[in-house]
Amino acid sequence: MAGLGGYFSAGAGTSTSAPAAAPEPSFTRGVVQSVSADRLTLTTESGPVELRLGADAPVEALRPTTFGRIAAGDWLNGGAIAHAQTLFALVGIVVIPPSQLESPR
Repeated sequence: MAGLGGYFSAGAGTSTSAPAAAPEPSFTRGVVQSVSADRLTLTTESGPVELRLGADAPVEALRPTTFGRIAAGDWLNGGAIAHAQTLFALVGIVVIPPSQLESPR
């Protein structure tokens, strides 16, 4: 499993004032308890959650990887948090291979 830490800084000539607060992301983290054609039931830290999925809802799986498995053409999404000395502190990277970028038909 690969981990990554770093900082993203503003370029020269940018304001040194604190960035505006970003909206809270909307996501649910939990353990799958049951699956049906259009529903997932999860156990979360705040209790059970049932999610209803549309027939065309994309389903993705994140798996640990290494830097050696990242290839040309992969899409990288970075996760960051606000940081007092820079704009953001990078806390994670998600690698999406080209085969996952195309919409299912």
